[in-house]
Parts: sequence; C-alpha cells; structure tokens
Amino acid sequence: MSAKSTASSVVKIRDNVDHNKVVSVLAVGDPEEWRRQGHDLPKDNVVFMSFDEITEATIENFSPSVIYSPVLAHAFDCIELALLLRHLGFKGEYRAMAQDLPKPDLIEREVSQMCPQLNFKIAAYA
Repeated sequence: MSAKSTASSVVKIRDNVDHNKVVSVLAVGDPEEWRRQGHDLPKDNVVFMSFDEITEATIENFSPSVIYSPVLAHAFDCIELALLLRHLGFKGEYRAMAQDLPKPDLIEREVSQMCPQLNFKIAAYA
C-alpha cells in the first residue's frame, strides 16, 4: 500500500475504536504530530495508537495488515518500533514514513538484519 493510497483512505481516533475489530492499517504515533509535519492522515480503516499502546494484545486484537509510523517521532523511532514488533511476534508489513531521507536503504538494511520476520520498507511522503 503506497502512501498516496493510504492518504485517500477516515481516521478512527483511539477513543472510538472497537478493540476487537480487524483493521487494515495501524498507525503508530500522534495524529497531531503527523499533521504538524504536513502529512495527510489516512481516512478509512485506520487506527492511531501511541507507541506505549502497542502490546501483544493490541496486535492480536487488531490484526493489522500493515503498520505505519514516522521514521522519527517525538517519543520513538522506527528501529525501536521494529524491535518491539519483533518482540511481540508481529510478522507483517511495517512501513516507516519519511520525507527527504538521504539514505533510507541503510535503515532498511539495519531493520531487516535485526527483524527479518518484518517486511520493512521506508515509504517516502510525496
């Protein structure tokens, strides 16, 4: 799923979420931080959660097809989240969002070496 197709998708903010619902996209981070960085928020079938809310139960209950986060957020970075996802046994797609990152392949390689069960890529904002 590309950043553009995600951007065209209604954000379900954390307070209005059915915790046993399967979602397509789990976005980790603060929606306001995403907005301040000038990024459109996804619209449909997306749940935003803070880094601290990502637990084994969260992953099991939501069963996301893909997880998105910024490469670098206020409270965490993509490597920390990748390591947490590995610890929790998540084996799906994880996309870290960045704009104008000089050498994204370095981060992709590092995460892939540490967390081979993740399908990790850095997705550039348009």
